[in-house]
Amino acid sequence: MGSDLEKDFDEKAFVKGAYQALIDRGVITEDMLTPSTVTDEMLDAFEQEYDVKMPSLLRVYLQTYCHNIDRLVALVPDDYLIDQDEDVMRQIRFMSIDEINELSEDELPYVDLVECDMFPMPQEDPLRVFRRAMEGLYAAADCMEEDGLSADDVKQFIPFADWMSAGPLCIDTSIREEDIACEDGDTWQVCWFDHEEFHWREQGVEYVNDEGIVVGDKKLADFKCFLRLYFYGIYDKNYEMQLEEDGEEMPDKSEWCGVR
Repeated sequence: MGSDLEKDFDEKAFVKGAYQALIDRGVITEDMLTPSTVTDEMLDAFEQEYDVKMPSLLRVYLQTYCHNIDRLVALVPDDYLIDQDEDVMRQIRFMSIDEINELSEDELPYVDLVECDMFPMPQEDPLRVFRRAMEGLYAAADCMEEDGLSADDVKQFIPFADWMSAGPLCIDTSIREEDIACEDGDTWQVCWFDHEEFHWREQGVEYVNDEGIVVGDKKLADFKCFLRLYFYGIYDKNYEMQLEEDGEEMPDKSEWCGVR
């Protein structure tokens, strides 16, 4: 299985490798990246301002590169958008790309292109989009007054992207990495809030659990899974096989990126 969850997991190498994968796959070019201007002091101030503790991998991500990338497209398991799938999550979280490429057609999920609005990180005030996203999530929660909710109920979340231009993807910092289990979606850290949902407690939405805690719509086990999907492109070959079977042309992956 993949080595990214071992005790000696090198977060810096993983994040640099993620950006290098975008370059190698033809999604971005190297000149889109500049060294990050995010300092430990900036991140400490962010944590103090919002009373939240960033996962170490997110800190490394923020301190690796500055860029103006505001859109990425990736291959995401199609059925997985609706239903949590333990086997698919194990592939995303644990399996190397070589291992995934060796799976049979029956073992692979059907994947489709899914757009994600990234948060640009300019060299000047690089965390401003993240701050704006935090304030936006707080404002959305304050609008849930009829559900008995407020900004205080979402203090544990850190938005890091906007999924399908429809709402923030967030890391739930109240969930410890050692407690994550692929077979239990309640333990997953990455969740989504659709900005068109105006009642978080109603049936069919249920962003609030039975204990009254806001949990969002669970999507991925952790931030590593997001980087493996959107940066490393772990299902690229699977998608190419789908296109070949359907008699369609291979994609121009340079179109999978947008810049501000």
